[in-house]
Amino acid sequence: MLSAREGDRKALEELIRCNQERVARFVVSIVGRDADYEDLCQTVFVKMALGLPRLKTPETFDAWLFRIARNVCMDHLRRLGWRRMFVPFLREHEEVAARDDVGGYSIGAFEDALKSLPPEQREIIGLMRDGEWSYRDLARITGSSVSAVAMRLFRARARLRKILSESGT
Repeated sequence: MLSAREGDRKALEELIRCNQERVARFVVSIVGRDADYEDLCQTVFVKMALGLPRLKTPETFDAWLFRIARNVCMDHLRRLGWRRMFVPFLREHEEVAARDDVGGYSIGAFEDALKSLPPEQREIIGLMRDGEWSYRDLARITGSSVSAVAMRLFRARARLRKILSESGT
């Protein structure tokens, strides 16, 4: 990370390669797997590369990177506005293959339930799916307090349980 910060191109490429899957999962968990998610990931890494020399504490790199990703996603969702809520059901949606069960619910049912959450709750669940964040890290990424993160996570999980139990999957 330090070499990338100092302008080493190969180190920067390696840093991107090491983080691209995690960032992509996070971006998809917030905006969905639409045509824009790859562009959003690219934007995250461009912003990371441009801002890396200004990063003062390398220990906070992960939280800093995911804060960039969060901001890029929130900007994207603001630009879309409510348009995402009114996407028509298309024939291609019928052709999505059924997925394996996890935790008593199908992954597809979980993903559908996740999409119905507000962006702030999708964001926190998306970060928790990565499984490496403390509440303090999540607070730093989301720009909120630790107690706000805990409450958002509690509400998101409760809402997911309710949606999944109501769907009967």
